Amino acid sequence: MIISASRRTDIPAFYSDWFINRLNAGYCLVKNPFNPTQIKRVSLLPQDVDGIVLWTKNTALLLPKISALDPFSYYFQYSITPYHTDIETGLANKQDVIIPAFLELASKIGAERMIWRYDPIVINNRYTYEYHIGAFTRLCELLKGSTKKCVISFVLAYKSVAKSLREVGSIELDVAEKLLLVESLSEIAKSHEITLCACCELPGLYELGIQPISCVDAILLSKIAQKTLCVPRDKNQRDGCNCAVSVDIGAYNSCINGCQYCYANHVEARVRANYTEHDSNAEML
Repeated sequence: MIISASRRTDIPAFYSDWFINRLNAGYCLVKNPFNPTQIKRVSLLPQDVDGIVLWTKNTALLLPKISALDPFSYYFQYSITPYHTDIETGLANKQDVIIPAFLELASKIGAERMIWRYDPIVINNRYTYEYHIGAFTRLCELLKGSTKKCVISFVLAYKSVAKSLREVGSIELDVAEKLLLVESLSEIAKSHEITLCACCELPGLYELGIQPISCVDAILLSKIAQKTLCVPRDKNQRDGCNCAVSVDIGAYNSCINGCQYCYANHVEARVRANYTEHDSNAEML
């Protein structure tokens, strides 16, 4: 069993105490987001967990407790994007907190377990093609040696975020424009010894040599664990997704990063209430 922590919220940034408490307890409870009356007990015992994928934008609070993960095979999907508070309203300062935490974590666990996500790519009058080229170059310079892979994707106007994206003036690029931008990003990444990857993107991107990636990657976890994990592909993900089956232990409407492109939050008042009422000693997030 692979644990996803979490596609639904930023556990390392906001719920690290709860997460460590649950690892120590050896289990957690997870509510079915589509049927709240269904609650499942999930084992977090090392012998039952093949690996953990941690999704985050900030590991500063988790870093002092990272040794609690020593019994497990794990890696991070760590997002560092080029946006300001107009698009990411609740993030800590990137230069002072987020990037230093990335670099410190990489020094502790190794670059191979640090998947950098420059994701999603939003284009508007402020965040132009030229802006992304400059911002991506600077981030590559900072993260060189601390990551081996960078994942990109273009923002998707899910129903839950369509209004927010309109408000920030998001512009949909045509295929040729996307390919031109990605080709430039790929060359920049390569010059900094970083492999550019993409998830569920245009076939033309892969024809440029961009590597497809499994965000929940049983092959990477097998390499970390030094044993072969036989985990099937997750058929419940969108078309083109190669992720292995995992159990997500997070909860929607609980992340206060405030990203305007996020599909996991639907009602701002509920998000704030859930965060305020959170109990780090509870069995369920």
